Amino acid sequence: MTGSTLTYRNTLLSVLMALAGFGVCLFGAAGQGEAAQKAALVIGNGAYTSAPALNNPANDARDIAQRLSTLGFDVITVVDGDHRQMLDALSAFGRAATGAEVALFYYAGHGVQVAGRNWLLPVASDIEVAADLPSQAVKTNDIIDVMEASGASLKLVMLDACRNNPLPKAASRSASRGLARVDAGTAGTMITFATAPGDVAADGNDRNSPFTAALLLHIATPGLEIRQLMGRVRETVYTNTSKRQLPWVNEALIGEFYFGGRDPSALQIPFAKNDTTSTTKPQEPQSDGPSEKEAFALAQSINTEGAWDAFLDRYPDGAYAAFAIAARDKLTAGLRTARTSDPGNDVPSPDDAADQTSGFLIPDSDGRPIVPSELEKFSKAELRIARNEIFARRGQFFKSADLNRRFEQFPWYQPYTWSVSLNPVESDNVNLLLQTERSR
Repeated sequence: MTGSTLTYRNTLLSVLMALAGFGVCLFGAAGQGEAAQKAALVIGNGAYTSAPALNNPANDARDIAQRLSTLGFDVITVVDGDHRQMLDALSAFGRAATGAEVALFYYAGHGVQVAGRNWLLPVASDIEVAADLPSQAVKTNDIIDVMEASGASLKLVMLDACRNNPLPKAASRSASRGLARVDAGTAGTMITFATAPGDVAADGNDRNSPFTAALLLHIATPGLEIRQLMGRVRETVYTNTSKRQLPWVNEALIGEFYFGGRDPSALQIPFAKNDTTSTTKPQEPQSDGPSEKEAFALAQSINTEGAWDAFLDRYPDGAYAAFAIAARDKLTAGLRTARTSDPGNDVPSPDDAADQTSGFLIPDSDGRPIVPSELEKFSKAELRIARNEIFARRGQFFKSADLNRRFEQFPWYQPYTWSVSLNPVESDNVNLLLQTERSR
């Protein structure tokens, strides 16, 4: 290993201080010392020399870079970059993103998970053992650290990686399938994977990968808020891959962001701000209790007929009333279908809905630590259910059909997300249940 290679593994500071511009193409870059309002780093690696080559990442990167440029981003693009080129580009990106409104990182190519950490592979990397990774690959956490250090208001990470594991057996002993989950731990952050953690994404048989093709299709749509955008991308990828690939998003966003700009003529579901273009009669301010916006968010999180009725009783003519009526009607129709589609499925009636412990193997697993001795009575299959009911209580969707069938029969199960946040007690209980399950 050469001395110049060792330079890049010492600290994240060496990345931030590296000279920018080696093998890097910039579209519409800001002037020297000037922070871009919207800065992006786009990397596409496919021409690997010691790993299976990939056909689409170069196309993916060029197409994404071009599209972002037309949307007002200052884009740094690296195609088939080596380790030094990727680090130099990351350094230039960190400077360009300092104080920016939006900082976006996009990567297409090989990515691997080793010992719970994700690594993006340069085209010239020659990984023989896992110890080679720090000196020859780029850790995703370092990219996130650079974005957080930039102070950008909105930080977006898009990883069209985990296409397969190209490492030799000697380097794969602690490797896992796909990429590891990464949490959006800082406000204003969204992290998007082309597929679910632990799964493998397709490179695609056309010009672009399924994920990038869907992103290109929807990203410039006017009036499509970014959370709605990623939902539409997820649906497109899931459909176009015959349900084999499901993009995953973890976000802690504040406010709204539209790549294609707001569309004043489009009816938008509000997130953090009221729609100032609404012609609905303004609601009189309330002297106590939550605001209309806060009440709407609370009703969304509870998502029961009673919650929506309470909101509509308080704000019958408010700016959010139409959305609340639509949400309640959809919920009511879903419950009615569940009760009538299969008379033998024992779905509780609305009168039974007050029993929020219905169906739980461990009803209070969200509020107190589970004692290991109480798990002795459970089979391995029951431990799996007990573990997943913690996530079900929080409203998580499940890819496994048997888990969906299990929880959909209970009125308390109202799924709305693929990624839930657990409290410390729940996290500890999940770990205990998983360890016990694996020991059976």
